[in-house]
Amino acid sequence: MTRPMLQTAVPKSRLLKALEACRAATVNLFVPILLAWLLTSVVHRRLHLSDPRPVAAEKNAFGPVKLRLKLPGTSAGIPEPLVVCGRTGNASLVYIRLLDGNRAKVGVEFWGLRADQSLEFPLPAADAVIEVVCYLPAFFPSEGDSYWAGLTEKLQRIRRGEYIIAVNGVVRLRAPVKYAQPAHPVLYFGENPIGGSLVSDRFSGVVLQAAQER
Repeated sequence: MTRPMLQTAVPKSRLLKALEACRAATVNLFVPILLAWLLTSVVHRRLHLSDPRPVAAEKNAFGPVKLRLKLPGTSAGIPEPLVVCGRTGNASLVYIRLLDGNRAKVGVEFWGLRADQSLEFPLPAADAVIEVVCYLPAFFPSEGDSYWAGLTEKLQRIRRGEYIIAVNGVVRLRAPVKYAQPAHPVLYFGENPIGGSLVSDRFSGVVLQAAQER
């Protein structure tokens, strides 16, 4: 008596169903992951559009630098860079020290010459948005340059011979200084890629806006 052969082939319909189930499982697993990755990328780009990045001064860019900063809400107490310009060994570095009790100091280092620092002053809050305006000799051309356009020689000498750091419209540090730097030094906002022994490598908050104004 001949025994019936066991059926080992999988019916085509069952195979198709299995493939569809596998495909559905793959879609259900990987599509949410892909969407989450895309969403994270978009959010990161939107939140970090104003990340501090090296910004080179354009050919005719002279004038004070104005910054809008979002403070980090912490108080490391170390000099963190706000504006750095120049090169290793010949640079001006403006910084902020965030202190306990919603207080801070601002300062400036002229590499190889000296470093000055303000008295403590109050902040609106540890995570406040503040405005900092900086006047440094390196931000201005030589006296007689067409940039000055009718400004007095006295004012030209002042701009080339002193620095000013103001926070929320109040001058916190100001002093005469003679420090030679080449015209149009590269500007770095919120970071310090050139080194030194005083100022750290990065501002722990966020630079919301940075502009060099006439």
